[in-house]
Amino acid sequence: MNRHSWREVKRQLRESGPAGLVAIVLVMVASAWGGVLWSVRQWVQAELLARGRQTTVVAVARGQAEAATLSEAFQGRFPTLASVSLTPRKVQEELASWFPELSTLLLTLDERSFPSIVQVEVAPDQEEAVASFLRSRPEVTLVESSRGWQARLEQAVSRFFFAGFVLALTLLIGCCAVVLLVVRLLVLNHADEIAIMRLIGAHERDIRRPYLVCGSLLGAAGGVLGAGLLLALELVLRPTLPTLAIENWVLGALPPAGGLTAAVGAALGLASLPREP
Repeated sequence: MNRHSWREVKRQLRESGPAGLVAIVLVMVASAWGGVLWSVRQWVQAELLARGRQTTVVAVARGQAEAATLSEAFQGRFPTLASVSLTPRKVQEELASWFPELSTLLLTLDERSFPSIVQVEVAPDQEEAVASFLRSRPEVTLVESSRGWQARLEQAVSRFFFAGFVLALTLLIGCCAVVLLVVRLLVLNHADEIAIMRLIGAHERDIRRPYLVCGSLLGAAGGVLGAGLLLALELVLRPTLPTLAIENWVLGALPPAGGLTAAVGAALGLASLPREP
């Protein structure tokens, strides 16, 4: 692009006014939201839903004596696996450590309100055999596996992320529509100038290019701000979720994605500019 084209782009950026700022904000929010969704999804897959992680199988026994009998039977059936027997008091203390805000209430309850538990850590391929054995024992009232809650969590997470990405897509479509309107208004305001440029022999691509570049820059600016917002969110969440990290390629992809989205809107807006007969 020549110097005149860049001056034209700068003028159009100034004239885009509040509508251009709206487009930038929409891209910023959409790109940051999309980056958060992607990063959290990867964290959930790695930390909570990893297929290769060991599975915890928990059996609720009818009492402490039954839990001891169950542990002996389990060791006889699976000698290579270690089981952990938790008394009601131990279960009470464990729950209090998980929920410190409720610890005072939990520790004041009668320990007989809590069950005796036998807990086993197994490989994923052994889960079904261990769970079936525990369910068949008369000492057991309930058997639960971490793989079961992982499956329910995976379904809930999938629905949540699908809705989240639909929202991000909706915001990007809104940005595309705003850029379209900005370009249409600029074209209408510059109709006389465009006619003069055609009369003096300007190429059609030279007439249209500044509008397309203007729209792309609005989107790219929103993407850059979205990347900055994403980094700020990572810093805020780092003390709570130290393993949650924003990948560099996600940050690098936001400005081009914003620019491309806005370029589509600008191209649609240029459809209002009739070509030279």
